[in-house]
This record gives sequence, C-alpha cells and structure tokens, in this order.
Amino acid sequence: MRRNIAIIYGGFSGERVISEKSAQVVRKYIEGEKFAAYLVDIDRDGWWFKDEAGGRVAINKNEFSLSLNQQTIKFDGVFCAIHGTPGEDGVIQGYFDIIGIPYNNCGVLASAITFNKAACNRYLKASGVNVAISYIARLGHSFNEVEIIEKVGLPCFVKPNDGGSSIGVTKVKHVEQLTEAIKNAQAEGVDALIESLLVGTEVSCGCVSKGGVPKSTGVTEIVPANEFFDFDSKYLNQETQEITPARIDPSVYAEVTSLTENIYGWLHCKGMIRVDYMICETGIYLIEVNTTPGLSEASIIPQQAKHSGYTLEEFFELSLTEMFRD
Repeated sequence: MRRNIAIIYGGFSGERVISEKSAQVVRKYIEGEKFAAYLVDIDRDGWWFKDEAGGRVAINKNEFSLSLNQQTIKFDGVFCAIHGTPGEDGVIQGYFDIIGIPYNNCGVLASAITFNKAACNRYLKASGVNVAISYIARLGHSFNEVEIIEKVGLPCFVKPNDGGSSIGVTKVKHVEQLTEAIKNAQAEGVDALIESLLVGTEVSCGCVSKGGVPKSTGVTEIVPANEFFDFDSKYLNQETQEITPARIDPSVYAEVTSLTENIYGWLHCKGMIRVDYMICETGIYLIEVNTTPGLSEASIIPQQAKHSGYTLEEFFELSLTEMFRD
C-alpha cells in the first residue's frame, strides 16, 4: 500500500529557509512506489500544501487532510522538517498526538527538553554528561554584566536558549559587548544562554532508531571557516570543513558514539537526532541536542548516512519504517 506522507516544513523562526531545503531533499528521496510525498508549509498565516507550480491549498486542521482535485487526501504519517518552533519544540507533536497521526521525530517531552538548551543541560548533567558553565538572562529581567562574567569568564558565548542554526549567537570577548549580545539572542528566542568558552575539537554525532535500538550514524569533525561554527560557516562559507569520520582517537570516537546512543535513550528520542560536542582536554562536553537536524544533501546527517552505507532513499525510508513500527 502506498502511504501518504506530509513533509511539514517552514515554521515560525529564522530557520525557515533551511527547513525548506531539508523538505525538498526528503521529498526527492521518499517519493516513489512506497510513499506519496506532499510538501506542507506551516506558517503563521496558515498551513498550506505547496504544488510544483508554487500554488497552495489550505490544509484542513481538524483532521490534517487535504482537498485536491475534488478528492480528500488523508495523511498516514508526517515527516517533520521544521527546524525551530513549532516543529522542534514539541508544539506540533502534541497536535499530531491528539489527532492520532504518527510522525518521524521526537515526541513532546524530548522535543521540549532539548529545545530549551538550559533545561537539556541540567537534565543530562544529572546523568553525568559534561556541560559548560552557564547563566540564563531571562527576557524582561535585569542582569548584572560583571556577575555574569565572574561566573562564566571571557571569552564566552551568548545564544538564544531556544533557537538553532547559530542565529543570534555572539562570541563575547569584552564585558562591554555582553548587553548587546544578550539583546540579540533574546530577539531570536525568549531567554539568552551565556556559556563559558570550550576549547577543543568540535564534533557532531548522529543517531537513529533501528529496530527500536539507538544506533549512531558516525562522528563528524567540524572545522569552521570563521572563529566559530556560526550561520555563515554552517551554510554559506565553503571553506568550512565537515570531515566524516572525525580525525580523533578511536577510543574517543567510540566514546562519542556510545554517549550519543545513551543520550538518545535517556531522552526517549525517536527518529533521527544529532548531538554536538566539544572534545576538550578534560573530557567530552555537550554543546546541544538537535531533534530535527538539517537534511540538505550537504548537511551533516546525510553525510554520515552515506558514510554508514545508506543511500538517502534507504535512510529516509528507515525513519518512516521506524515511525510506523512504533
């Protein structure tokens, strides 16, 4: 039976443009004999099916269906390609849980925890995961720049507590830069997370469910073109290097994959995730957990999938197969 899959993308954050690229790649590789793929743009002004000519038809939100060519198309499942809210924070997952449509990515709890970087750090620190020293500057609350720097030191990173793609991230080298950096982060999210600088080798490890068991897709070493892995280094500057497999000691490589699989289990994840780390002299430190990682053909997870022996057709089909298995 050919199943109807809605590939949802867009969302309400600055990551919309990245989300659309991911959705197009997913559609390219799942459309075929097993799956009929439909692109669904989730925007503040409505939810829309997008056809090849750029036309759009409103989605019936009461049952998440589509009226097309005088036929009602009901979706058997959802492939989420929304980076940021409402697809990566658990909001839209709650809707699909209520109406009973399966989806390929993490559920409400895992998504909500991981999208809040400070909450995720506290949760995983309790399981023995190393995290950077940090401070939360809450929107609408006063803060003392000197106290913050005394806690986290300089240089430090200021980022949205609930954002991705390095949008709104600033590396602060002087205390005078801190207030503006916090404002920039809060403009992209709700609160600003200030973290101490981690010095080492940055790596990223993907993980998927295979037969209900977490399985790492490999470890990628990240050598940013700029001072850190900012938006430009991630998506624009071709001098950034993403090296799979990472050029690290085999024992550390194994430790990263094992830790990622454990994190997958501790958070009760589903689908595919990507966990970013900094390998420092004192150990492996968590940077963040991404429950809806980028899926353009140049993105890290597709690179790792190919390294692990999957075609992208096989890799995306695995995600859908696991969704229906659950």
